[in-house]
Amino acid sequence: MTKGVAKIILVTVGLLTLGALHQITKLTFDYEFEHFFPSSDPELEFYHEFTEKFDTDIDFVIMGIKNDEGIFEDSFLQDASAMNAELKKIPHVTRILSPFDAADYALGPFGPIAIPYLHVDDTARYSSDSNRIYTYQKQVGSLFSPDAKSISMLIILEDTLNKLETDTVYYNLMEVINKYEFDELHAAGKAIGQAFYIEQIKNEFMLFMAIAILLILTVLILIYRSFWGTAVPLIVVLLSVIWLLGFMSLVGKSIDIMTTLLPLVLFVVGISDVIHLLSRFFEEIRSGLSKDDAIRTAYKRVGAATFLTSLTTAMGFLTLLTSGVKPVRELGIFAAAGVFIAFFLAFSLLPAILALSKVPKLAYKEPSTVLWNKLVTKLFRFSLNARIPILIGSVMVVIISIVGITNIRIDNFLLEDVSEDDPIRKSFMFFEENFAGVRPFELEFSVEDSNKSVLDPDMIEEMLAVESYLKNEYGVGFLNSPLTIVRAANQALNGGRDSANLVPTDPSELARTTRLVKRLVKRPEFAALLSSDQQHARFTGKIEDQGGRITKQKDSELKAHFENAGQLSGAEVQLTGMSILIDKNNETLSSNMMTGLVFALIVVAIIMGFIFKSFRMAMISLIPNIIPLLIVGGVMGWAGIDLKISTSVIFGIAFGIAVDDSIHYLIKYRQELKKGRSNLYALKRTSLSTGKAIILTTLILCMGFISLSASDFTSTFYVGVLITVALASAVAADLLLLPILLLRSSK
Repeated sequence: MTKGVAKIILVTVGLLTLGALHQITKLTFDYEFEHFFPSSDPELEFYHEFTEKFDTDIDFVIMGIKNDEGIFEDSFLQDASAMNAELKKIPHVTRILSPFDAADYALGPFGPIAIPYLHVDDTARYSSDSNRIYTYQKQVGSLFSPDAKSISMLIILEDTLNKLETDTVYYNLMEVINKYEFDELHAAGKAIGQAFYIEQIKNEFMLFMAIAILLILTVLILIYRSFWGTAVPLIVVLLSVIWLLGFMSLVGKSIDIMTTLLPLVLFVVGISDVIHLLSRFFEEIRSGLSKDDAIRTAYKRVGAATFLTSLTTAMGFLTLLTSGVKPVRELGIFAAAGVFIAFFLAFSLLPAILALSKVPKLAYKEPSTVLWNKLVTKLFRFSLNARIPILIGSVMVVIISIVGITNIRIDNFLLEDVSEDDPIRKSFMFFEENFAGVRPFELEFSVEDSNKSVLDPDMIEEMLAVESYLKNEYGVGFLNSPLTIVRAANQALNGGRDSANLVPTDPSELARTTRLVKRLVKRPEFAALLSSDQQHARFTGKIEDQGGRITKQKDSELKAHFENAGQLSGAEVQLTGMSILIDKNNETLSSNMMTGLVFALIVVAIIMGFIFKSFRMAMISLIPNIIPLLIVGGVMGWAGIDLKISTSVIFGIAFGIAVDDSIHYLIKYRQELKKGRSNLYALKRTSLSTGKAIILTTLILCMGFISLSASDFTSTFYVGVLITVALASAVAADLLLLPILLLRSSK
C-alpha cells in the first residue's frame, strides 16, 4: 500500500466516522414488551383478536400500599383515597379498580343504589366494613390483602400507547406517588417496567463499554508494553463500534435489552482480527522483511483465515435469525454486520496506519524473550508428552458435560433477570406474597352456535364448570368473568344482600338476572369481560409465578380436561395472553437455536473440508469447537441455569467466536505443510506462531465478556460468564487437543 493510498483511506475513514458520530446523537433506547412476542404465530394472531374484543392484559399499572397498623386506619385511608382521586386525573388513565371505587349495588325505585365497600369518611363504620369485606371475601386477594394490612389499585391505561405516552404516564404517576408517605408502596406494570428497563439499558450500555475498554487496555499494555501496541488496536475496534452504532441509528434501530451487548461483543471480537494481523506483521519484520513487504506478506498469509473467521463468527450470530423474537433476530443481524465492519477496518485502516507510521520497537523483540512464546512452547510440549491423559481427560469432560446437559430445563419466570435486591423485584414479590400474584391469566370462552349467547342458561352452567376448574385445579387466585357480572346483578335484584352475590339456580331468577346483565354490558368494566355480540367471554385473573415449565404443564392439563374429556358441550376454551406467548416463545426459540447451531457446524465442516480437501479434516476441525459448547451446556445443567430466550443465544455467539481460533490454527498448519515440512514440525511452527495470537486474543475476549458479570440483569451475567467458559475451553482444546488429533490423523 502506497502512502498516497493510505492517506486517502485515513481521510475517508475519518469522514465516515464523523458521519457515524453525528448519527449516534440520534440513537434512542427502547424496550417494548410486545417485541418479544413470537411473530407469524397462530397464537399471536389469536391474542390480537382477543385484545380487539376485550382489553389487553399488559396495559395496566398495579399499585400496592401497606399500612403496618392495618388497612382500617383513618389517616391511611384518607391519604390512599386522595391519591386514588389524583391518579384518575392522569392523562391516558381510562379507569381505576380500587377499594375506594368498589361497591355492590341494589336496585331502588329511582335506579341503582351503590353500597361501597369502604366508608372512608365515616370511621364509625370501619369495623362493619372490615367484617363485611372479610366475611364475604369481597375482592380479598385482589383489592385487599388476606392479612388486612395492604390494599391494591389496578390502573387501566389506554392501549397502544407509544413510548412517549407511556413515559408521560410513568412520570405523572411518580409525581403523584411522591406526594404521599406510606409504610410501603409498590408499583408494577408495563409503564413501570419499561421505564426501569430503559434506564438500566442506558446505565449498562455505558458501564460495559467502560469496563471492557479498561480491561482490554490493561491487557494490551501488559502484552505489548508499548503506547503504539495499545493505541492502534483500540482505535481500529473503537471505530468499528462507532460505525455500527451510526449504522443502527441510520436505519432506525434503537438500543434495547438485547442489542446492549453489541458494542461490547464487537469490541472484543474486532480486536481479535487486529491481534492476529499485528502478530503476523511483527513476525515478518523479525524475519528481515521491509515494512511494506511485511504488510503484504502478513495480509496474504493471514487474510484468508481472517476472512473465514469473520464469516464463521457472523454465521454464529446469524443462527439467531431462527428466532421468532424480533430483538433476538436484530441482535443476530447487527452483530453480523458489525463483524464485517470490523473486518473492513482491519483490512483498510490498519494497513494504512502501518504504512504511514514507523515500525514500532516492539516488532523487533526476540520471540524467545516474550512470556507468551514461552507459555505456548510449554503447552505444545505438554500436549505431545501427555497425549493419552489429554485424550482421556477430554472424553471424561465430554461425558460429564453430556450428563449435565440432560439436566437442563426450559423454563422462565417473570422479572427473573432482575436481582432480588432491586426495588422493582421487591415490588413484584410484594404482590406475589400479599395478593393473588402478578402473572396475568387469560382465557377465552366461546359458544359454537352463532344463535346462542354466553348468557344462555346452559352456557352459564358451562362457564361455572370452567370457573370451578380454574379456581380449584389450575390455581387462579383471583378471577373475573361474565359470572362476576351475573352475581353482581343478582345481588342488585335482591336488595344488595351480600348472601345474594351468586349465580341463581332458579331458571326464572336466572332469566331475570341475565336480562339485567344485558343492559349493563356496555359499561367499560363489563365490556372488558363480555364481547359485544355476547358470543365470547373473558376469564381474566392473576396467578402466582411458578415459572413457564409448571404453567405449561397446567395449561396442558386444562386443555386435556376440557377438550379430550368432553367436559364442555357447545362451547370451547382457549388460553391466551402475554405470559402464554412468552412461555411458548422460550420453548420454540431454544429448539430453533439448536437447529441454527447445527447448520452453522455443518457449514464450518464444509468450509474446512473444502480447504483441506479431506472429510477427516472437516470432522477434526469440529471436535475442538463442539467440546466448548458441550461444556457450556454441562455447566448450565449442573448449575441449574435454565434454557430461555436470554441463555439460548449463548451457544450461537460462543460458537461463532470460538471457531475463529481453530480456523487460524488449521490454516497456518496447512501453510506449513505446503512448505514441505513434516507433520510434527508443522504443528510446532503452528503452535509457536498462531498459538501466541490465539492465547492473546482469547485473553482479551475473556476479559471483555467477563465484564458482563457486572450486570444487574441475570441473563446478561450468564451470557458473560458462560461465553467466557466457552472461550477458555476452546483455547485449551485448540492448543492441547487439536495437535494430538492432527498428529493421529496424519498416521
